[in-house]
This record gives sequence, structure tokens and C-alpha cells, in this order.
Amino acid sequence: MPIRSTAAPVQRDSLRRDQVNRRNQRVASYHELVRPIALHYSALSPECPDDLIQVGLLGLIRAAELFVPSLGTPFSAFARHHIRGAILHYLRDQAAPIRVPRRQQELEDKLRQVIRSRQSLGQPPASPEEMRDALGLGIEQWERFQRLRGLARPLSLELQSQEPAAPELVPSAAEEAGAAMAVLAQLAPGPQAVVRQVVLEGHSLRRVAKALNVSPMTVHRQLNRALTQLRDQLDCGERVVSSGLKSRRGSSAVPAC
Repeated sequence: MPIRSTAAPVQRDSLRRDQVNRRNQRVASYHELVRPIALHYSALSPECPDDLIQVGLLGLIRAAELFVPSLGTPFSAFARHHIRGAILHYLRDQAAPIRVPRRQQELEDKLRQVIRSRQSLGQPPASPEEMRDALGLGIEQWERFQRLRGLARPLSLELQSQEPAAPELVPSAAEEAGAAMAVLAQLAPGPQAVVRQVVLEGHSLRRVAKALNVSPMTVHRQLNRALTQLRDQLDCGERVVSSGLKSRRGSSAVPAC
């Protein structure tokens, strides 16, 4: 009876480990690209900044997996394209854009100018009252403006390409990037498949819904729940690490998440 060689499986495993290590190194090194892009698009839409950061992080991971150095494209440019694409794809799928009144578009433009001006001056984010005053709106006008913002996103979202400079990388950023795929693998099969197909592979909600034989709204809800779970798990991990460091210095116990 012939003896099967184990060399090929071992080589495949070694190659896969090398690929994963290179991916993780790229993600850890370029994690700081995600936050400014996510915050930029968060200012242009009603979406939660933390959700867009998670989507952007998954886009960065996808870029790290697809990157081919021999093509000569700098990874930073390649990564920005995938981060931006993942976020825009997510925003487009959140709700079908509708045409808003011209006055609303003008107010959106003015509000973006206010936000960018404060960012360039290093000022903290404006409060709702400060934004309302900057737009010259009364209380009822402001409430109507906010309602319309919730119903529609700027139609020119893809054209807003000027993003703020990247802030300093926080100490836990590389660890968070490396942990994202591990946390994703811990999700239930359904939500995990939705995140992979919508965010990592770029499929539309409608296409994923058809493949899973469910409604687009069901996919939408699963995606939002999965992103929330990803964020909560990563936040929980940061608290455990922080508490663990404290417990080694003193006698405090690590809290359960």
C-alpha cells in the first residue's frame, strides 16, 4: 500500500500562515488610515462613527488580503480605496437615497463647512445648539432639518474625497485590528456570513438576501447586529486587557464582559 506524503499539506499550511502573518502586519501597520475616513463619512451621514470604523477596519483587512506587491501600487493607496469603498457600500445599503429639497442640500453643505472649519482649528465637535446657530435655524426648522437628514443621505457622498489628517494611533489600535477577524469568526454562522458577503466581498443586501433566501431587511438587521456585536466584543477585550494590567500592579480582579 503506497504511503501518502504529508509534505504538500504541510507546505500549504506554512504558506497560509505566512499569508495570514503578512495580512496581520499590514493591518496593524496601516490601521490609522481607517478612523479619519470613517469620521469623514460619519459627518456626511447619520450613521454611528463606531459602526463606520468597524466597516472600514473590515475593508482594510480585505485590502490586506488582496494586495499584490508586484503590481507596484503603494499599499496605503490600495487600502484607502478599499476602506472608502467598504464604507460607501455600507452607507448605500443602509437606505435608498432620496432627492432632498435644494434648501436642505445647501444647509448640508454649510454644516459640512462648519464641521471642517472646527476640525482645522482643532476645536471640539459643535453641540446641536451651536450647529443650529451656525445654520441660522429656529428650533422647528432645526428639527425638520434633522428629520430630513435621517431620511436621506447626500447624493454626492462618493464625491466627498477630502478626508482629515490621520490622528495619532492609539496604543490598542494594532491589537484591535488583529482581533477583528478572530471576533468575526466567533459570530454565529448567519451574521458572520452576512458581514463577510456584504462588507468583505462587497455584495449588495439584495444579492445576499436572495442567496440566503431572506428579505433584504433581514440582512440589514443582521448586519447591524453583527457590527454592534463586533464593536462590543472588541471594546470588551480592551477592558479585559486594561483591567489585567491593573490587576498585575494591584489586587483588582478582571471584570466579566
